[in-house]
Amino acid sequence: MVCALATGFALVGPRQADHIATLVSALVAVAGLGIAVWAVVSTVPGRRSVQVSDTGGARARGAGSAVSGAVISIRNSAETIEVRNSGAVDAADDGEATSGVRQF
Repeated sequence: MVCALATGFALVGPRQADHIATLVSALVAVAGLGIAVWAVVSTVPGRRSVQVSDTGGARARGAGSAVSGAVISIRNSAETIEVRNSGAVDAADDGEATSGVRQF
């Protein structure tokens, strides 16, 4: 890349080489800024993805609680939550059961 630019600059003359160098510098600066912003955004803490599948059944009795799927804290919420084929749930005697996603 550097050799190609040096050869191009030698062929076009000093005035055009100055303009081309300015344009190339601006493009590299914009690309660098874009990469820096992307790196910061992609490493933001708390952004995550949760995937759950084929969890089976759950049963809650008494004051118990059961989840067939995923339990997610609202404070540490995920960017995406995907639950597939969560199992059947059964709750009795004041129990609480969830099939899918439960947030707390």
